[in-house]
Amino acid sequence: MAGYTNLPFRRIAYDYGACFAYTEMIAAQSVFKARQKVSEMLPSPKEPFTGIQIYGFSPEYILKAAERLQTFGKFIDVNAGCPVKKVVKKGMGGALLKDLDRLFEIVRILKENLSVPVTVKTRIGWEKNEVERIYGGLVNSGVDMVVFHTRTVKQMFKGKADWKVLSKIKDKAVPILVSGDIFSPEDALNALELSGTDGALVARGAVGNPWIFSQIRSLIDYGYYEEPSINERMEIMMKHLRENIEFMGERRGVIEFRKFVAGYTKNLKNSREFRSLFMKVQDYEAAVNLVRDFFDGEVIL
Repeated sequence: MAGYTNLPFRRIAYDYGACFAYTEMIAAQSVFKARQKVSEMLPSPKEPFTGIQIYGFSPEYILKAAERLQTFGKFIDVNAGCPVKKVVKKGMGGALLKDLDRLFEIVRILKENLSVPVTVKTRIGWEKNEVERIYGGLVNSGVDMVVFHTRTVKQMFKGKADWKVLSKIKDKAVPILVSGDIFSPEDALNALELSGTDGALVARGAVGNPWIFSQIRSLIDYGYYEEPSINERMEIMMKHLRENIEFMGERRGVIEFRKFVAGYTKNLKNSREFRSLFMKVQDYEAAVNLVRDFFDGEVIL
């Protein structure tokens, strides 16, 4: 979710029922070399429960970064699941699953030196299922929670996430969350039932669809949920756009918002034409007028 889970996105997610969130991935070395960029990625003091997500190769370097950042978040999360080539080729992210002893050492050294909880976001293995070994080693290292995206690193996002694989973990010494292919409230419920885990993590399914969190809660508590009205969808989209601009400036805020447009307009009439036009706007007034015209039902040509 690099490039997505910035402060405006997290605020919208919390508004619609998210229990906790992560910052974008922060490279351990960038904490000392790109301080301005890292500062922008850190949680606001007003955020309810946001963890700082760190990735790296060296246990010692990750510790130094975590020690510097821990007071800004509620917990430190080690990313051991990112499958992106530029990350794994440096031995970071999902590549840690090729060197489990290193991953376990990272968690152990963080737990021994930090004053906040330490969690891990990972996959079920590098190219084969090793979920029980990974979980057992992390528990022995002192981890406080584990989130499993239920694909291997080599799969990237191909195929279907295997939620049921987590049901093989019988001795759940620390909380486990299931992740992968959760795009609807029904997906979340099915993932929880098949995995037998303590919770579900929504990632790509929340992009342009932040109300999914409250819908999941409603489905679990009451057995049903409601879709936002067209007007509600427009208001949520406009609020997110405004927050983006407030956070990063007008031009950049509008341009960075383009990645959310497909989600907010999914399955709506003339959405393809609208998205094409939105890719060309660079200022707030033009963006707002385009959004209002679209949701008013005008034909976009």
